[in-house]
Amino acid sequence: MTPVLLIALVSASLAAPQSPSIYRRPTAAKITIGGTPRDRAGDYNETGVSAMCGEVAKEASLTGEASFIVEFPGAGKITTIAFGSNQLVANVTKASKFRLSVGVINAKGGQPPLFVLNTDTGQKGNSGVATLIKGKNGVTLQVVGENDMNETINLTLTCS
Repeated sequence: MTPVLLIALVSASLAAPQSPSIYRRPTAAKITIGGTPRDRAGDYNETGVSAMCGEVAKEASLTGEASFIVEFPGAGKITTIAFGSNQLVANVTKASKFRLSVGVINAKGGQPPLFVLNTDTGQKGNSGVATLIKGKNGVTLQVVGENDMNETINLTLTCS
């Protein structure tokens, strides 16, 4: 390889725009849970760092399918957010099939069971829409839905 070719290759790789890593992204989450018999109704806000937030290619996925994934281990009133959708990939921005679980510490300081909304199983009573908004400063996930216990959720999560 000639020195000129080597310099050209290095220059091209440095100039190419790179996607942000899906790992350890600064994250802000806002959640409203309603209609709950399990004492988790309320508004919750949290900022921190997601363990993972972004699209996992099928070659890197344990299932062999591309998927948009969020794993947010909160440290305050939101204790965990786990989200996954095989529909929100390849520039798709709306999905009706996804998996969501949210853990919170309620106003009384208790930690009720996780809020779960899995629309990809076909279980009656679970419905919702997940919307993905990609911007130059990050990605925002919005989820609105209702589970089979008539609990509602409105989640907005932004990873920078």
